[in-house]
Amino acid sequence: MRLYEDLRVVQNRLAALQALVVVLLVALVIQFWNLQVVRARHFRELAENNRSRLVVVAAPRGALLDRKGVVLVGNRPSFNVVLNTERLASVDRLVSRLAGTLGVGEAQIRERLAHRQPYQPLVLKSDASLADVAALEARRLELPEVSIEVVPLRSYPLASAAAHALGRIGEITERQLQSPEYQSISAGSLVGQAGVEYRYNRQLMGKDGYLRVIVNSRGQETGVAERLPPVDGPSLALTIDAGLQAAMERAFAGRAGSAVALDPYTGEILAMASTPAYDPNSFATGIDAAMWASLATDPQTPLINRVIQGTYSPGSTFKLVTSTAALEEGVITPATTFFCPGQATFYGNVFHCHKKGGHGTLDLKGAIANSCNVYFYNVGVRLEIQRIAKWAKAMGLGAPTGIDLPNEGSGIMPSPEWKMRLFKQPWYAGETVSVAIGQGQVSVTPLQMARVAAVIANGGKLVKPHLVRGAPNTEPVDLGIKPSSLEAVRDGMLAVVAGGTGHRAALTGITVAGKTGTAQVVARARLEKSPNSPEMLPHGWFLCFAPAEHPTIAMAVLVEHGKSGAEGAAPVAHEILAEWFGLTRTEPPLAPGMAPLPPAVAGTPEVD
Repeated sequence: MRLYEDLRVVQNRLAALQALVVVLLVALVIQFWNLQVVRARHFRELAENNRSRLVVVAAPRGALLDRKGVVLVGNRPSFNVVLNTERLASVDRLVSRLAGTLGVGEAQIRERLAHRQPYQPLVLKSDASLADVAALEARRLELPEVSIEVVPLRSYPLASAAAHALGRIGEITERQLQSPEYQSISAGSLVGQAGVEYRYNRQLMGKDGYLRVIVNSRGQETGVAERLPPVDGPSLALTIDAGLQAAMERAFAGRAGSAVALDPYTGEILAMASTPAYDPNSFATGIDAAMWASLATDPQTPLINRVIQGTYSPGSTFKLVTSTAALEEGVITPATTFFCPGQATFYGNVFHCHKKGGHGTLDLKGAIANSCNVYFYNVGVRLEIQRIAKWAKAMGLGAPTGIDLPNEGSGIMPSPEWKMRLFKQPWYAGETVSVAIGQGQVSVTPLQMARVAAVIANGGKLVKPHLVRGAPNTEPVDLGIKPSSLEAVRDGMLAVVAGGTGHRAALTGITVAGKTGTAQVVARARLEKSPNSPEMLPHGWFLCFAPAEHPTIAMAVLVEHGKSGAEGAAPVAHEILAEWFGLTRTEPPLAPGMAPLPPAVAGTPEVD
């Protein structure tokens, strides 16, 4: 009996051992199935990657061309020094040899290595020189982990000229990677970060290609197994005229401000300058932290596009809006006159004209030509704020223009509703007096004011500014302004240049219609105490279009702290217009019997 029981124990143990063997065999078969069938593709790729390397061939971005086909932004070949992180062995040895070969500090290389991603190539140096390439090729056996890639590098031959319009590129940010707009773009890619480069990023990007190269056990390339060439991004034709753009940049030499010229009938931007500016070539290979901090904290704000983001008081250029509104509402006729003794009293307050002795009796044409404040004080009081705001908004003020650039400002067109909504206060009639001459809380961008000039030039149509030729939804909107009203305002603008405050913008043989404006940045009393402080001088405006009979160009010029529109902005406009019409004269002609314009007297300008 005991023998039987001992035999049962042995049999049970043997059965358990057999079961364990069966389980192990089944597990082994399953694992073989998993490795050789289920995960066969994965291990095949690992094996393939062990003998080959996938090299992405970046596609060049599409070129940006001017309206005549001149290249404004293109690409040039450059060399990147790339580290294959898969085969990285001794970091210290690598850093020491690379520092000596490339002539850079070890700390800089270590900082790059600290941000490397597993199994992803790391760019150690962008836009390497031919000397760098030759040195690395000579040490190929010593540095098998390092290779040279030829990549297209964005090139901005105009440097800082038109930088704000054309924009810049940069490495895609974390925020952009999370945006649906950049869904199919991988980390490390270069994308548009400003201007046209940003707005039309998708259209400009090409399709990257790749090379699958064969490598030996030391990681050295021995051949190419597969090649897919990249597809270049399509070129984009812009509305900019390269010659006019260059003239606009020259005209602003040493001045801060902005100018924008457009086709008054289509809204095509012919040139756009904002100064001071930056060189987008500095961003093409990745800008360092020190340079970025310098640009971002520069008090002259070179990163700001003053044409669409700078908001200023329009000064007397707003009188064109007030005139149009008054004529359309029947408040005045072109023959309506007011007497200007140099000041006027409204609602118990004294309001001054820019000419201390006054202009005497003026009609609308004379008031525009001489930029008489007292005339427009009277017009504004009769017109009232609601109707001024109505026509200002109709002519495009107080809202973005819709230009195909990012981050456009809207400016401010005040009204009783606006003031109550923001400040919970009622509108006072005395505020209308200041608004009528473009002061008070009115603020505009230079592009908005260029549109105002275009409205008067093209017969009363509000155009949509755009930088890309053939852009959709750019049909102008007819504002329904009577031709007689536009004719009366144009007559005043012709008188401005023919012998009024804007005669410095006159051209020989070309009739120019314009309007000067002076926007104070500090109170008059404060300016009189510090007449030699440039930062306290008023901004100078000039709006114009030409030829007056059949305009081909409308423009707004703003010179920051330019003293006045007559002294600061009109001469700049003259240079730009001379280029557009192919004239070589550098000094504007004087009207018959007129002496050269005297310098403005600080604090009490006799010109506007």
